Amino acid sequence: MAKTRVALEITEDSVRAVEVTDGRAPTLLAAGEVMLPPGAAKDSEIVDRDVVVGALRRLWTDAGIKGRNVVLGVGGRRVLVREHSSTLRETALVRQALPFDVQDRLPVPVDQAVLDFIPTHVDDEGMHGLMVAAVSEQMEDLVSVLAEAGLTADSIDLLAFGYCRALAGLAPKGVTGMLIGIGEHTTQVVIATDGVPQFARAIPIDVPRGEARVTEIEAAPTELETLTGFRTGGVEESADGAIRSRGDLRRARTAVATPPAGVPEAPAADAMSADLQDVLIDLVTRLRGTVSFYRDRTDAAPVAATFITGLHTDHPRLQAALAQVAGTEVRRITGADLVRVKNGLHPAVDERIAPTVALLLGGTK
Repeated sequence: MAKTRVALEITEDSVRAVEVTDGRAPTLLAAGEVMLPPGAAKDSEIVDRDVVVGALRRLWTDAGIKGRNVVLGVGGRRVLVREHSSTLRETALVRQALPFDVQDRLPVPVDQAVLDFIPTHVDDEGMHGLMVAAVSEQMEDLVSVLAEAGLTADSIDLLAFGYCRALAGLAPKGVTGMLIGIGEHTTQVVIATDGVPQFARAIPIDVPRGEARVTEIEAAPTELETLTGFRTGGVEESADGAIRSRGDLRRARTAVATPPAGVPEAPAADAMSADLQDVLIDLVTRLRGTVSFYRDRTDAAPVAATFITGLHTDHPRLQAALAQVAGTEVRRITGADLVRVKNGLHPAVDERIAPTVALLLGGTK
């Protein structure tokens, strides 16, 4: 059996994972997502251990994921990424000096933080790059929950850096590209050249998936709904009139989670509620400020290619607004644009797994 790699993401609304073949041309073998009830987790943060452990076990069973060693992607509101410069010229030395250099810039005491430094370039003034800071207790809790579910975190990677590696394959060589990933509670903005990160920001904003709502937790055991990646059977019509293929939704009795009222398909081209419009207008405004902040830097390379992924990025009005913010044409991407897919991939999974898939991509060109 060919060697495989697995990536996992824990968000406030779900746990999702993908398994791909290892090698120069990875192929998606398995993908799935298990919805979480309200209050079970936040982005990259555990609130209710039992619920999340149960969801992870169900995900591995229903999606048919074989590998137990995972790359865990993180990127919530408590993970900080900022530009950092040092007069030192060796990466190892810059990392050793980080606790002293950035302690006044951290939201927690330095002895409670996990720090890293990703170099981008060296000039006459020293080494420049991105500083990453996360709460150590939060990371330890994530690893512990994985272990309880029978999984091992081989590494923890920033979702933004996965996006940077994705840009290495999406943008032409030598071209600086931007990727905007819209999640349920955090929108990622990354700018990279040949996979080398130049800029990364996480914008905290709640974006609804659609009209579906997660039901309240009940005291009695309820069903946990799993959306698996591949279409494995014939087509049937559900009670709500949505057309789904048999095998997409597998149900099992469990006492740890409550299903959503329904799994939303991609929205119609022009359908958008007033509430959703307000949220997206706010998001576009924040994105405009973030991109302007990058452009105002003296060393900012012009962005020549822009890619978007995630919630509602199939909507033409949002695409037009993001193109105006970026100053370039925008191209929407999904998980299927990053790896080969042999079988039909459920669109509701495909539109949300790009950041998870990107964690497994190679580095710079």
